[in-house]
Amino acid sequence: MNKNTLNVVLLLLLALAFGCTTKSNMQPEGNWELSAPKPIAPQADEGIDLDEVFPSKTVDFEWREAVNTADFIISYSVVLVRDTATSYENPLLEVQANENGKDVTVNISHETIDRALAQACYSAGSTAKVKWGVKAQSLSRVSFATSPIQFKRFSADPIPDQMYLLGTATEAGSEISEAIPMKVFKDAEGNETFFETITALKKEETFEFVSAKEEPAFHYGLHEGKVVLCGSAITATEDGVFRVALDLKNQTLSLEKINHVGIVGTPIEGEWGGDVALPYQGNGLFQDTVSLLKEGGFVLRIDGDWGRMYKQTPGTTNLVYEPYADVAGLEKEDLQNSNIGEYIVSFDFLGNGYTYSFEEVETDTPAPGPIEAPETLFLIPSDGAAVIELIKDESVFTSPYYLALQSSVTYTLNSEADGSGHSYSLLGQIGETENPDGDNVKGAPYFIAEAGEINVVRDQAYRLTIDFDAPKVEWQYYNIKLFHWLDGTGEGWEARLEVPLEYEHPYKFKMVNQDLKGGHDSKFNSPWEVEYGVSDASGSTDDATATSGTTTNKALVDEGVNVSNFKFIASDGTYSIVLEIANDYTTATYSID
Repeated sequence: MNKNTLNVVLLLLLALAFGCTTKSNMQPEGNWELSAPKPIAPQADEGIDLDEVFPSKTVDFEWREAVNTADFIISYSVVLVRDTATSYENPLLEVQANENGKDVTVNISHETIDRALAQACYSAGSTAKVKWGVKAQSLSRVSFATSPIQFKRFSADPIPDQMYLLGTATEAGSEISEAIPMKVFKDAEGNETFFETITALKKEETFEFVSAKEEPAFHYGLHEGKVVLCGSAITATEDGVFRVALDLKNQTLSLEKINHVGIVGTPIEGEWGGDVALPYQGNGLFQDTVSLLKEGGFVLRIDGDWGRMYKQTPGTTNLVYEPYADVAGLEKEDLQNSNIGEYIVSFDFLGNGYTYSFEEVETDTPAPGPIEAPETLFLIPSDGAAVIELIKDESVFTSPYYLALQSSVTYTLNSEADGSGHSYSLLGQIGETENPDGDNVKGAPYFIAEAGEINVVRDQAYRLTIDFDAPKVEWQYYNIKLFHWLDGTGEGWEARLEVPLEYEHPYKFKMVNQDLKGGHDSKFNSPWEVEYGVSDASGSTDDATATSGTTTNKALVDEGVNVSNFKFIASDGTYSIVLEIANDYTTATYSID
């Protein structure tokens, strides 16, 4: 065979080989047809019990291939659709055939099928009557065939590992791609069934919970008071910021309204006696600039309630709600601060962040440096009242007792009693605070070695500490409340009445026209540094039932002395009380009308 003949033969063989293969789908569409595939297995109306003990077990689907008259490539997928469906659109589930869609078989796990049926709102444990279908596609042409089938669902719905808040009542609206992520918490067994976020809700609008930011997803709502899969949308009953807590294990929803959140503890004014409120900024963020006075522990609490606190997972800045941690047996500890100065304090409750942070506030005015301490230091009132000499301990001076200072009087600090020595002025005011009604209120403005008046924001009994190394004037005062409760009952102490007394110069605290209950216990408190009650010390004149007399501060008594509660309210009525404290807070006198 010559060379030319050989070439012709080879070309003929190549043409024959290509003519026997499926044509590329890159060819233009023309006059050709695509027949429908034919389902083979499972058989029509076959019933299959989905196995939750072995959820990875598969249902094996098989079909007879479709025919493309132009021999273009065909790809397949299996869909599950409702028994009323007439097309492959909006399937409950779609899975590509084996071998990247080219085979006529596919294997789908029992768990995958059950999950799709759950998302479609077929009840757990029920038999779902659906259709399985084969979708054949070649270029833009699709053929489709179905066969009825029944699946017995798992006995319980799956629990997703993530959750989002969705709806017109929320800050994100009703677009699922914008749904608000929730924080997931593990319980003591390691199960992730508790979800939480803090967000604003709109009255008379609705919301629900979804497991993903795209469909298909699990949708949760309410049914007969329980949170269930495919339940009804939930209507917000009032505007406000809420702690939204979803417990899928117990099928419960908790909506706790938040009037304010505040940090309380060692670093702030008032320490454990009062909150510094953080405004809500939206998107789960509470944030404000706070003066951090000391390093140490603190907590975040809702509405000043010790029963609604956030602490942290030990060794982290991850927030955990204490009541949930107690129920779930999770470890927790106080939040920690290692900063001193002006800081932006942030609490972020969006998604799995759920953390807190500090950011130092940059200022163009540096803090003043240490000042040489004088040998003596005096506080001189402008109204001619007695000059107060402060007590020196190295570079620190303290007031000898609580000073009844007034906003109508100005004061000067001087190294001489007659004002002829070195003068010092305050970069701030005594009593200036964002939390004047706290139990134990504190502040610490800087001072400088220059003449100037010192102003007081509010009348109160102040303890002063002047530290020349800092250099700061630390001031502190107490607010006092009447605690009134029915002792010896299950909820008596927890249901106690706490009535703030109003300070009146000098050293008096008053309560006017307050309804009180006969037989209830009472004491005067600024928890817990001040706790006036009835002393049993030798020589004490305290009387538990007297409507006027003396009282003793339990926090300052000698060891072995007991201080009990008052029972001076014998019958229900409206009462006014005057409490006059000693200037060192050790004792007081009171009268009741």
